[in-house]
Amino acid sequence: MNVLIIDDQPDVVEGIRQGIDWKFLGIHNVFHAYNSAAAKAVILREDIHIALCDIEMPNGSGLELFEWACGSYPGIKFIFLTAHADFAYAQQALKLGGFDYLVQPAPYELVESTLQRAMLQLQKEQKQQQVLVYGSYVSKHEKELLDVILREYLSGRQKNVNTVIQYLKTLAIDIEPEEKNWMVCIQILDRNELMEKVDRELLYFIMENVFMEILGDYSRRLFFCAMDEETYIGVFYRTSVWKQDDMCRNLDHFVDLAEEKLHLSVACYVSRETGLTKLPDCLKQMMESAESNLVRKPGVFQTGLEEIHAETEYDAPNFEQMKHYLLIGQYHIVGDMVQDYFGRMETKGRISKKTLAYFQQDFLQMFFELLGTHSVRAHEAFQQEYDVMALKKSTESLSQMYHLVDFVITYLKGLEENSRETAPVDRAVAYIRKNIHQNISRTDIADNIYMNPEYLSRLFKKEKNISLTDYIVQEKLKMAAAMLKSTSLPVSVIASNIGYTNFSYFTQVFRKSYGMSPSEYRQNDQKQ
Repeated sequence: MNVLIIDDQPDVVEGIRQGIDWKFLGIHNVFHAYNSAAAKAVILREDIHIALCDIEMPNGSGLELFEWACGSYPGIKFIFLTAHADFAYAQQALKLGGFDYLVQPAPYELVESTLQRAMLQLQKEQKQQQVLVYGSYVSKHEKELLDVILREYLSGRQKNVNTVIQYLKTLAIDIEPEEKNWMVCIQILDRNELMEKVDRELLYFIMENVFMEILGDYSRRLFFCAMDEETYIGVFYRTSVWKQDDMCRNLDHFVDLAEEKLHLSVACYVSRETGLTKLPDCLKQMMESAESNLVRKPGVFQTGLEEIHAETEYDAPNFEQMKHYLLIGQYHIVGDMVQDYFGRMETKGRISKKTLAYFQQDFLQMFFELLGTHSVRAHEAFQQEYDVMALKKSTESLSQMYHLVDFVITYLKGLEENSRETAPVDRAVAYIRKNIHQNISRTDIADNIYMNPEYLSRLFKKEKNISLTDYIVQEKLKMAAAMLKSTSLPVSVIASNIGYTNFSYFTQVFRKSYGMSPSEYRQNDQKQ
Protein backbone atom coordinates (compact mmCIF):
# COMPACT_ATOMS: atom_id res chain seq x y z
CA MET A 1 0.00 0.00 0.00
CA ASN A 2 1.02 3.61 -0.55
CA VAL A 3 0.66 6.49 1.93
CA LEU A 4 0.75 10.22 1.29
CA ILE A 5 1.63 12.69 4.10
CA ILE A 6 0.39 16.26 3.54
CA ASP A 7 1.40 19.10 5.88
CA ASP A 8 2.73 22.61 5.32
CA GLN A 9 5.31 22.11 8.09
CA PRO A 10 8.33 20.07 6.84
CA ASP A 11 9.32 19.06 10.41
CA VAL A 12 5.89 17.48 10.96
CA VAL A 13 6.14 15.54 7.68
CA GLU A 14 9.66 14.37 8.49
CA GLY A 15 8.67 13.43 12.05
CA ILE A 16 5.89 11.14 10.81
CA ARG A 17 8.13 9.64 8.09
CA GLN A 18 10.86 8.79 10.57
CA GLY A 19 8.67 7.86 13.53
CA ILE A 20 6.46 5.18 11.93
CA ASP A 21 7.60 1.60 11.22
CA TRP A 22 6.20 1.51 7.69
CA LYS A 23 7.75 -1.84 6.78
CA PHE A 24 6.11 -3.48 9.79
CA LEU A 25 2.73 -2.09 8.72
CA GLY A 26 3.17 -3.46 5.18
CA ILE A 27 3.27 -0.04 3.57
CA HIS A 28 5.58 -0.01 0.55
CA ASN A 29 5.86 3.67 -0.36
CA VAL A 30 5.53 6.88 1.65
CA PHE A 31 5.08 10.07 -0.35
CA HIS A 32 4.88 13.62 0.97
CA ALA A 33 3.59 17.04 -0.05
CA TYR A 34 3.69 20.46 1.61
CA ASN A 35 0.51 21.91 0.08
CA SER A 36 -2.70 20.90 -1.71
CA ALA A 37 -1.36 21.50 -5.22
CA ALA A 38 1.63 19.24 -4.64
CA ALA A 39 -0.63 16.62 -3.05
CA LYS A 40 -2.92 16.60 -6.09
CA ALA A 41 0.07 16.06 -8.34
CA VAL A 42 1.16 13.03 -6.29
CA ILE A 43 -2.38 11.58 -6.28
CA LEU A 44 -2.62 12.01 -10.04
CA ARG A 45 0.77 10.34 -10.52
CA GLU A 46 0.77 7.58 -7.89
CA ASP A 47 -1.70 4.97 -6.61
CA ILE A 48 -2.40 6.40 -3.16
CA HIS A 49 -4.39 4.33 -0.65
CA ILE A 50 -4.15 6.37 2.59
CA ALA A 51 -3.62 10.10 3.11
CA LEU A 52 -2.42 11.66 6.39
CA CYS A 53 -3.58 15.21 5.81
CA ASP A 54 -3.33 18.44 7.80
CA ILE A 55 -6.66 20.28 7.93
CA GLU A 56 -5.35 23.82 8.02
CA MET A 57 -2.90 24.75 5.25
CA PRO A 58 -2.29 27.89 3.24
CA ASN A 59 -3.44 27.94 -0.37
CA GLY A 60 -6.07 25.23 0.09
CA SER A 61 -7.21 23.38 3.21
CA GLY A 62 -7.11 19.64 3.79
CA LEU A 63 -10.90 19.54 3.65
CA GLU A 64 -10.85 21.13 0.19
CA LEU A 65 -8.26 18.60 -0.95
CA PHE A 66 -10.43 15.78 0.38
CA GLU A 67 -13.51 17.06 -1.47
CA TRP A 68 -11.47 17.14 -4.69
CA ALA A 69 -10.16 13.60 -4.15
CA CYS A 70 -13.67 12.27 -3.49
CA GLY A 71 -14.65 13.20 -7.03
CA SER A 72 -12.06 11.06 -8.84
CA TYR A 73 -10.37 8.98 -6.13
CA PRO A 74 -13.10 8.04 -3.64
CA GLY A 75 -11.21 4.95 -2.45
CA ILE A 76 -8.49 6.95 -0.64
CA LYS A 77 -8.84 6.83 3.15
CA PHE A 78 -8.20 10.30 4.61
CA ILE A 79 -6.90 10.57 8.18
CA PHE A 80 -6.96 14.24 9.15
CA LEU A 81 -4.35 15.93 11.33
CA THR A 82 -5.18 19.01 13.38
CA ALA A 83 -3.37 20.88 16.08
CA HIS A 84 -6.71 22.17 17.37
CA ALA A 85 -8.62 20.12 19.90
CA ASP A 86 -11.70 21.63 18.41
CA PHE A 87 -14.39 19.07 17.65
CA ALA A 88 -15.86 21.29 14.92
CA TYR A 89 -12.90 20.53 12.65
CA ALA A 90 -13.12 16.82 13.30
CA GLN A 91 -16.88 16.81 12.92
CA GLN A 92 -16.67 18.51 9.54
CA ALA A 93 -13.96 16.11 8.39
CA LEU A 94 -15.95 13.02 9.39
CA LYS A 95 -19.17 14.46 7.98
CA LEU A 96 -17.45 14.77 4.60
CA GLY A 97 -16.55 11.09 4.75
CA GLY A 98 -13.08 11.13 6.26
CA PHE A 99 -11.89 7.89 7.87
CA ASP A 100 -10.69 9.41 11.16
CA TYR A 101 -8.85 12.37 12.71
CA LEU A 102 -5.83 12.80 15.01
CA VAL A 103 -5.14 15.76 17.27
CA GLN A 104 -1.50 16.80 16.95
CA PRO A 105 0.93 16.01 18.37
CA ALA A 106 -0.35 12.42 18.28
CA PRO A 107 1.71 9.50 19.70
CA TYR A 108 3.25 7.33 16.98
CA GLU A 109 1.48 4.30 18.41
CA LEU A 110 -1.88 6.00 17.85
CA VAL A 111 -0.89 6.96 14.30
CA GLU A 112 0.14 3.36 13.58
CA SER A 113 -3.05 1.87 15.02
CA THR A 114 -5.17 4.32 12.98
CA LEU A 115 -3.22 3.40 9.85
CA GLN A 116 -3.78 -0.31 10.57
CA ARG A 117 -7.53 0.24 10.93
CA ALA A 118 -7.60 2.12 7.62
CA MET A 119 -5.66 -0.70 5.92
CA LEU A 120 -8.02 -3.34 7.30
CA GLN A 121 -11.00 -1.33 6.05
CA LEU A 122 -9.42 -1.06 2.60
CA GLN A 123 -8.74 -4.80 2.47
CA LYS A 124 -12.31 -5.56 3.56
CA GLU A 125 -13.76 -3.26 0.87
CA GLN A 126 -11.50 -4.78 -1.79
CA LYS A 127 -12.64 -8.32 -0.90
CA GLN A 128 -16.27 -7.26 -0.90
CA GLN A 129 -15.84 -5.65 -4.28
CA GLN A 130 -14.16 -8.75 -5.67
CA VAL A 131 -17.04 -10.92 -4.46
CA LEU A 132 -19.59 -8.53 -5.90
CA VAL A 133 -17.81 -8.28 -9.24
CA TYR A 134 -17.42 -12.04 -9.53
CA GLY A 135 -20.98 -12.81 -8.48
CA SER A 136 -22.36 -10.13 -10.74
CA TYR A 137 -20.29 -11.40 -13.65
CA VAL A 138 -21.47 -15.00 -13.30
CA SER A 139 -25.10 -14.08 -12.76
CA LYS A 140 -25.13 -11.46 -15.48
CA HIS A 141 -23.73 -13.65 -18.20
CA GLU A 142 -25.88 -16.64 -17.35
CA LYS A 143 -29.00 -14.46 -17.56
CA GLU A 144 -27.80 -12.71 -20.70
CA LEU A 145 -27.32 -16.01 -22.49
CA LEU A 146 -30.79 -17.21 -21.53
CA ASP A 147 -32.21 -13.88 -22.72
CA VAL A 148 -30.47 -14.20 -26.08
CA ILE A 149 -31.61 -17.80 -26.60
CA LEU A 150 -35.23 -17.02 -25.67
CA ARG A 151 -35.31 -13.82 -27.70
CA GLU A 152 -33.89 -15.54 -30.80
CA TYR A 153 -36.32 -18.43 -30.48
CA LEU A 154 -39.46 -16.41 -29.74
CA SER A 155 -38.73 -13.96 -32.56
CA GLY A 156 -38.39 -16.85 -35.01
CA ARG A 157 -34.74 -16.23 -35.85
CA GLN A 158 -33.78 -19.49 -34.11
CA LYS A 159 -36.03 -22.34 -35.32
CA ASN A 160 -34.61 -25.20 -33.26
CA VAL A 161 -36.53 -25.59 -29.99
CA ASN A 162 -33.99 -28.19 -28.83
CA THR A 163 -31.42 -25.40 -28.42
CA VAL A 164 -33.67 -23.83 -25.79
CA ILE A 165 -34.38 -27.19 -24.14
CA GLN A 166 -30.71 -28.13 -23.95
CA TYR A 167 -29.69 -24.84 -22.38
CA LEU A 168 -32.52 -25.08 -19.84
CA LYS A 169 -31.18 -28.49 -18.85
CA THR A 170 -27.85 -26.86 -17.96
CA LEU A 171 -29.86 -24.78 -15.49
CA ALA A 172 -31.42 -27.96 -14.05
CA ILE A 173 -34.74 -27.22 -15.77
CA ASP A 174 -36.09 -30.23 -17.68
CA ILE A 175 -38.94 -29.29 -20.07
CA GLU A 176 -40.48 -31.35 -22.86
CA PRO A 177 -41.29 -29.64 -26.21
CA GLU A 178 -45.06 -30.04 -25.84
CA GLU A 179 -45.25 -29.43 -22.10
CA LYS A 180 -47.86 -26.76 -21.38
CA ASN A 181 -46.77 -23.15 -20.83
CA TRP A 182 -48.29 -19.69 -20.56
CA MET A 183 -46.72 -16.63 -22.05
CA VAL A 184 -47.23 -13.00 -21.06
CA CYS A 185 -46.18 -10.13 -23.31
CA ILE A 186 -45.67 -6.88 -21.35
CA GLN A 187 -45.66 -3.69 -23.38
CA ILE A 188 -44.76 -0.27 -21.96
CA LEU A 189 -47.25 2.21 -23.41
CA ASP A 190 -46.04 5.38 -21.73
CA ARG A 191 -43.58 6.57 -19.09
CA ASN A 192 -43.07 9.80 -17.14
CA GLU A 193 -40.11 12.16 -17.36
CA LEU A 194 -38.10 10.36 -14.66
CA MET A 195 -38.52 6.90 -16.22
CA GLU A 196 -37.56 8.29 -19.63
CA LYS A 197 -34.07 8.89 -18.22
CA VAL A 198 -33.71 5.32 -16.92
CA ASP A 199 -31.32 3.31 -19.10
CA ARG A 200 -32.31 0.01 -20.69
CA GLU A 201 -30.43 -2.25 -18.28
CA LEU A 202 -31.87 -0.62 -15.16
CA LEU A 203 -35.39 -0.59 -16.61
CA TYR A 204 -35.08 -4.30 -17.35
CA PHE A 205 -33.97 -4.94 -13.77
CA ILE A 206 -36.91 -2.95 -12.38
CA MET A 207 -39.49 -4.62 -14.63
CA GLU A 208 -38.27 -8.15 -13.92
CA ASN A 209 -38.07 -7.71 -10.16
CA VAL A 210 -41.45 -6.00 -9.77
CA PHE A 211 -43.05 -8.54 -12.11
CA MET A 212 -41.65 -11.51 -10.19
CA GLU A 213 -42.56 -10.00 -6.82
CA ILE A 214 -46.20 -9.43 -7.84
CA LEU A 215 -46.58 -12.87 -9.44
CA GLY A 216 -45.64 -14.58 -6.17
CA ASP A 217 -45.66 -18.38 -6.49
CA TYR A 218 -46.02 -18.12 -10.25
CA SER A 219 -42.54 -16.55 -10.46
CA ARG A 220 -40.93 -19.83 -9.28
CA ARG A 221 -41.47 -21.21 -12.77
CA LEU A 222 -40.83 -18.16 -14.90
CA PHE A 223 -38.44 -17.22 -17.69
CA PHE A 224 -38.19 -13.47 -18.23
CA CYS A 225 -36.50 -11.69 -21.12
CA ALA A 226 -36.57 -8.37 -22.97
CA MET A 227 -37.45 -8.27 -26.67
CA ASP A 228 -36.65 -4.55 -26.73
CA GLU A 229 -36.77 -1.64 -24.28
CA GLU A 230 -40.57 -1.43 -24.57
CA THR A 231 -41.51 -5.13 -24.76
CA TYR A 232 -40.85 -7.86 -22.18
CA ILE A 233 -41.77 -11.56 -22.23
CA GLY A 234 -42.59 -13.86 -19.33
CA VAL A 235 -42.88 -17.62 -19.98
CA PHE A 236 -44.48 -19.68 -17.21
CA TYR A 237 -43.63 -23.39 -17.44
CA ARG A 238 -45.31 -26.48 -15.92
CA THR A 239 -48.55 -24.57 -15.51
CA SER A 240 -50.99 -27.48 -15.32
CA VAL A 241 -51.62 -26.98 -11.58
CA TRP A 242 -52.31 -23.26 -11.94
CA LYS A 243 -55.43 -21.37 -12.92
CA GLN A 244 -54.96 -18.70 -15.55
CA ASP A 245 -57.71 -16.51 -14.07
CA ASP A 246 -55.79 -16.35 -10.78
CA MET A 247 -52.60 -15.38 -12.58
CA CYS A 248 -54.46 -12.69 -14.53
CA ARG A 249 -55.64 -11.15 -11.26
CA ASN A 250 -51.98 -10.92 -10.23
CA LEU A 251 -51.23 -9.30 -13.58
CA ASP A 252 -53.99 -6.75 -12.95
CA HIS A 253 -52.20 -5.88 -9.72
CA PHE A 254 -48.92 -5.57 -11.63
CA VAL A 255 -50.51 -3.13 -14.12
CA ASP A 256 -51.89 -1.02 -11.25
CA LEU A 257 -48.58 -1.04 -9.37
CA ALA A 258 -46.62 -0.08 -12.49
CA GLU A 259 -48.89 2.95 -12.92
CA GLU A 260 -48.89 3.95 -9.24
CA LYS A 261 -45.28 3.31 -8.21
CA LEU A 262 -43.23 3.23 -11.42
CA HIS A 263 -45.27 5.78 -13.39
CA LEU A 264 -45.42 3.35 -16.29
CA SER A 265 -48.53 2.64 -18.35
CA VAL A 266 -48.38 -1.05 -19.35
CA ALA A 267 -50.52 -3.61 -21.15
CA CYS A 268 -50.19 -7.38 -20.58
CA TYR A 269 -51.20 -9.86 -23.29
CA VAL A 270 -51.69 -13.44 -22.06
CA SER A 271 -51.54 -16.50 -24.30
CA ARG A 272 -53.52 -19.66 -24.03
CA GLU A 273 -51.77 -22.69 -22.55
CA THR A 274 -49.46 -24.19 -25.17
CA GLY A 275 -46.18 -26.06 -25.73
CA LEU A 276 -42.72 -24.61 -26.32
CA THR A 277 -42.98 -25.28 -30.05
CA LYS A 278 -46.00 -22.97 -30.35
CA LEU A 279 -44.62 -20.04 -28.35
CA PRO A 280 -43.25 -18.10 -31.39
CA ASP A 281 -46.73 -18.21 -32.97
CA CYS A 282 -48.25 -17.06 -29.68
CA LEU A 283 -45.89 -14.11 -29.55
CA LYS A 284 -46.79 -13.16 -33.11
CA GLN A 285 -50.48 -13.20 -32.18
CA MET A 286 -49.78 -11.10 -29.09
CA MET A 287 -47.87 -8.49 -31.05
CA GLU A 288 -50.78 -8.24 -33.48
CA SER A 289 -53.05 -7.60 -30.51
CA ALA A 290 -50.64 -4.96 -29.21
CA GLU A 291 -50.55 -3.21 -32.59
CA SER A 292 -54.34 -3.09 -32.61
CA ASN A 293 -54.41 -1.37 -29.23
CA LEU A 294 -54.52 2.02 -30.95
CA VAL A 295 -56.05 3.82 -28.00
CA ARG A 296 -53.07 2.51 -25.97
CA LYS A 297 -55.31 1.09 -23.28
CA PRO A 298 -53.50 -0.35 -20.25
CA GLY A 299 -54.71 -3.61 -18.73
CA VAL A 300 -54.61 -7.39 -19.11
CA PHE A 301 -55.80 -9.00 -22.35
CA GLN A 302 -56.19 -12.74 -22.82
CA THR A 303 -55.33 -13.55 -26.42
CA GLY A 304 -58.13 -15.46 -28.08
CA LEU A 305 -60.53 -14.81 -25.20
CA GLU A 306 -60.75 -11.04 -24.93
CA GLU A 307 -59.93 -9.44 -28.25
CA ILE A 308 -59.07 -5.77 -28.48
CA HIS A 309 -59.08 -5.80 -32.29
CA ALA A 310 -61.56 -3.33 -33.67
CA GLU A 311 -63.79 -3.96 -36.64
CA THR A 312 -62.34 -2.61 -39.85
CA GLU A 313 -65.54 -1.19 -41.29
CA TYR A 314 -64.88 2.38 -42.39
CA ASP A 315 -67.68 4.92 -42.16
CA ALA A 316 -66.21 8.16 -43.55
CA PRO A 317 -67.16 11.50 -41.99
CA ASN A 318 -68.54 14.40 -44.05
CA PHE A 319 -65.33 15.77 -45.58
CA GLU A 320 -67.20 18.19 -47.84
CA GLN A 321 -68.68 19.84 -44.77
CA MET A 322 -65.24 19.98 -43.14
CA LYS A 323 -63.86 21.57 -46.28
CA HIS A 324 -66.61 24.22 -46.22
CA TYR A 325 -65.84 25.21 -42.62
CA LEU A 326 -62.11 25.37 -43.33
CA LEU A 327 -62.71 27.65 -46.32
CA ILE A 328 -64.73 30.12 -44.23
CA GLY A 329 -62.23 30.04 -41.36
CA GLN A 330 -64.35 28.09 -38.84
CA TYR A 331 -61.41 25.95 -37.79
CA HIS A 332 -62.67 25.05 -34.32
CA ILE A 333 -65.78 23.46 -35.83
CA VAL A 334 -63.61 21.10 -37.89
CA GLY A 335 -61.64 20.11 -34.80
CA ASP A 336 -64.89 19.37 -32.96
CA MET A 337 -66.19 17.35 -35.93
CA VAL A 338 -63.08 15.14 -35.94
CA GLN A 339 -63.26 14.62 -32.17
CA ASP A 340 -66.95 13.71 -32.40
CA TYR A 341 -66.35 11.34 -35.32
CA PHE A 342 -63.64 9.33 -33.61
CA GLY A 343 -65.58 9.33 -30.36
CA ARG A 344 -68.46 7.60 -32.15
CA MET A 345 -66.09 5.22 -33.94
CA GLU A 346 -64.43 4.28 -30.66
CA THR A 347 -67.79 3.58 -29.04
CA LYS A 348 -68.70 1.27 -31.93
CA GLY A 349 -65.32 -0.48 -31.73
CA ARG A 350 -64.39 0.50 -35.25
CA ILE A 351 -60.97 2.07 -34.73
CA SER A 352 -58.13 0.09 -36.26
CA LYS A 353 -54.97 0.91 -38.17
CA LYS A 354 -56.88 0.29 -41.38
CA THR A 355 -59.67 2.75 -40.52
CA LEU A 356 -57.05 5.34 -39.47
CA ALA A 357 -55.27 4.83 -42.79
CA TYR A 358 -58.53 5.36 -44.71
CA PHE A 359 -59.28 8.53 -42.74
CA GLN A 360 -55.73 9.83 -43.24
CA GLN A 361 -55.97 9.41 -47.03
CA ASP A 362 -59.31 11.21 -47.28
CA PHE A 363 -58.31 13.95 -44.85
CA LEU A 364 -55.03 14.65 -46.67
CA GLN A 365 -56.83 14.73 -50.03
CA MET A 366 -59.07 17.48 -48.64
CA PHE A 367 -56.01 19.27 -47.22
CA PHE A 368 -54.14 19.19 -50.53
CA GLU A 369 -57.19 20.59 -52.35
CA LEU A 370 -57.27 23.51 -49.92
CA LEU A 371 -53.53 24.07 -50.35
CA GLY A 372 -54.20 24.52 -54.06
CA THR A 373 -56.47 27.48 -53.34
CA HIS A 374 -53.43 29.19 -51.79
CA SER A 375 -51.08 28.12 -54.62
CA VAL A 376 -49.12 25.97 -52.14
CA ARG A 377 -47.78 22.58 -53.24
CA ALA A 378 -48.22 19.58 -50.96
CA HIS A 379 -44.50 19.04 -50.25
CA GLU A 380 -44.15 22.64 -49.02
CA ALA A 381 -46.46 21.87 -46.10
CA PHE A 382 -44.22 19.11 -44.71
CA GLN A 383 -40.75 20.64 -44.76
CA GLN A 384 -39.95 20.41 -41.04
CA GLU A 385 -38.87 17.09 -39.53
CA TYR A 386 -41.58 17.10 -36.86
CA ASP A 387 -44.20 17.81 -39.53
CA VAL A 388 -43.10 14.76 -41.51
CA MET A 389 -43.10 12.64 -38.36
CA ALA A 390 -46.63 13.76 -37.52
CA LEU A 391 -47.70 12.55 -40.96
CA LYS A 392 -45.87 9.21 -40.74
CA LYS A 393 -47.07 8.38 -37.22
CA SER A 394 -50.68 9.48 -37.67
CA THR A 395 -51.95 5.93 -38.29
CA GLU A 396 -50.17 4.45 -35.26
CA SER A 397 -52.63 5.69 -32.66
CA LEU A 398 -55.68 7.89 -32.25
CA SER A 399 -53.68 10.52 -30.36
CA GLN A 400 -51.18 10.74 -33.23
CA MET A 401 -54.05 11.23 -35.70
CA TYR A 402 -55.31 14.14 -33.60
CA HIS A 403 -51.82 15.65 -33.85
CA LEU A 404 -52.00 15.49 -37.65
CA VAL A 405 -55.44 17.13 -37.65
CA ASP A 406 -54.13 19.91 -35.37
CA PHE A 407 -51.18 20.44 -37.69
CA VAL A 408 -53.41 20.75 -40.77
CA ILE A 409 -55.78 23.20 -39.09
CA THR A 410 -52.89 25.31 -37.76
CA TYR A 411 -51.19 25.35 -41.17
CA LEU A 412 -54.34 26.42 -43.02
CA LYS A 413 -55.02 29.09 -40.43
CA GLY A 414 -51.51 30.45 -40.97
CA LEU A 415 -52.01 30.57 -44.74
CA GLU A 416 -55.21 32.56 -44.29
CA GLU A 417 -53.55 35.04 -41.96
CA ASN A 418 -50.61 35.55 -44.31
CA SER A 419 -52.90 36.13 -47.26
CA ARG A 420 -54.52 39.18 -45.63
CA GLU A 421 -53.04 42.62 -45.94
CA THR A 422 -51.23 42.98 -42.65
CA ALA A 423 -50.95 45.98 -40.36
CA PRO A 424 -47.72 46.67 -38.40
CA VAL A 425 -48.73 44.42 -35.50
CA ASP A 426 -49.82 41.69 -37.93
CA ARG A 427 -46.52 41.98 -39.75
CA ALA A 428 -44.72 41.65 -36.41
CA VAL A 429 -46.74 38.52 -35.64
CA ALA A 430 -45.95 37.09 -39.07
CA TYR A 431 -42.24 37.73 -38.54
CA ILE A 432 -42.33 36.04 -35.11
CA ARG A 433 -44.04 32.93 -36.46
CA LYS A 434 -41.71 32.74 -39.45
CA ASN A 435 -38.63 33.01 -37.22
CA ILE A 436 -39.98 31.18 -34.17
CA HIS A 437 -36.99 28.83 -34.22
CA GLN A 438 -34.56 31.73 -33.73
CA ASN A 439 -33.63 33.84 -30.72
CA ILE A 440 -35.88 36.79 -31.61
CA SER A 441 -35.57 40.25 -30.04
CA ARG A 442 -37.94 43.20 -30.32
CA THR A 443 -35.20 45.10 -32.15
CA ASP A 444 -35.00 42.35 -34.76
CA ILE A 445 -38.74 42.60 -35.34
CA ALA A 446 -38.79 46.41 -35.44
CA ASP A 447 -35.90 46.53 -37.90
CA ASN A 448 -37.64 44.06 -40.18
CA ILE A 449 -40.85 46.08 -40.40
CA TYR A 450 -39.05 49.44 -40.34
CA MET A 451 -40.46 50.75 -37.07
CA ASN A 452 -39.09 52.22 -33.86
CA PRO A 453 -38.81 49.39 -31.24
CA GLU A 454 -40.41 51.45 -28.45
CA TYR A 455 -43.34 52.54 -30.62
CA LEU A 456 -43.86 48.97 -31.87
CA SER A 457 -43.91 47.68 -28.30
CA ARG A 458 -46.56 50.21 -27.23
CA LEU A 459 -48.66 49.51 -30.34
CA PHE A 460 -48.38 45.76 -29.88
CA LYS A 461 -49.38 45.94 -26.22
CA LYS A 462 -52.38 48.11 -27.09
CA GLU A 463 -53.71 45.82 -29.82
CA LYS A 464 -52.82 42.41 -28.39
CA ASN A 465 -53.13 43.17 -24.67
CA ILE A 466 -49.82 41.40 -24.15
CA SER A 467 -46.25 42.66 -24.28
CA LEU A 468 -44.19 41.89 -27.35
CA THR A 469 -41.66 39.92 -25.31
CA ASP A 470 -44.34 37.82 -23.59
CA TYR A 471 -45.99 37.14 -26.94
CA ILE A 472 -42.74 35.77 -28.36
CA VAL A 473 -42.42 33.42 -25.37
CA GLN A 474 -46.09 32.44 -25.72
CA GLU A 475 -45.72 31.52 -29.39
CA LYS A 476 -42.52 29.58 -28.77
CA LEU A 477 -44.23 27.56 -26.04
CA LYS A 478 -47.23 26.92 -28.31
CA MET A 479 -44.84 25.55 -30.92
CA ALA A 480 -43.10 23.45 -28.25
CA ALA A 481 -46.45 22.09 -27.07
CA ALA A 482 -47.41 21.17 -30.64
CA MET A 483 -44.09 19.39 -31.15
CA LEU A 484 -44.50 17.53 -27.85
CA LYS A 485 -47.88 16.32 -29.09
CA SER A 486 -46.96 15.43 -32.65
CA THR A 487 -43.42 14.08 -32.37
CA SER A 488 -41.26 11.85 -30.21
CA LEU A 489 -38.31 14.24 -30.40
CA PRO A 490 -36.37 14.62 -27.12
CA VAL A 491 -37.39 17.63 -25.07
CA SER A 492 -33.88 19.07 -25.37
CA VAL A 493 -34.12 18.99 -29.18
CA ILE A 494 -37.52 20.68 -29.10
CA ALA A 495 -36.11 23.40 -26.85
CA SER A 496 -33.26 23.98 -29.30
CA ASN A 497 -35.67 24.05 -32.27
CA ILE A 498 -37.52 27.04 -30.80
CA GLY A 499 -34.40 28.98 -29.90
CA TYR A 500 -33.75 27.93 -26.28
CA THR A 501 -30.11 26.97 -25.78
CA ASN A 502 -30.55 26.58 -22.02
CA PHE A 503 -32.62 23.42 -21.44
CA SER A 504 -33.21 24.11 -17.73
CA TYR A 505 -34.49 27.62 -18.46
CA PHE A 506 -36.82 26.27 -21.16
CA THR A 507 -38.26 23.74 -18.71
CA GLN A 508 -38.74 26.51 -16.11
CA VAL A 509 -40.53 28.79 -18.61
CA PHE A 510 -42.73 25.94 -19.89
CA ARG A 511 -43.72 24.87 -16.36
CA LYS A 512 -44.61 28.47 -15.46
CA SER A 513 -46.95 28.70 -18.48
CA TYR A 514 -48.48 25.21 -18.51
CA GLY A 515 -48.23 24.22 -14.86
CA MET A 516 -46.14 21.14 -15.63
CA SER A 517 -42.85 20.08 -17.20
CA PRO A 518 -42.61 19.39 -20.97
CA SER A 519 -42.37 15.65 -20.34
CA GLU A 520 -45.42 15.67 -18.06
CA TYR A 521 -47.34 17.63 -20.75
CA ARG A 522 -46.45 14.98 -23.37
CA GLN A 523 -47.45 12.19 -21.01
CA ASN A 524 -50.82 13.77 -20.17
CA ASP A 525 -51.57 14.34 -23.85
CA GLN A 526 -50.85 10.72 -24.74
CA LYS A 527 -53.20 9.49 -22.03
CA GLN A 528 -56.10 11.45 -23.53
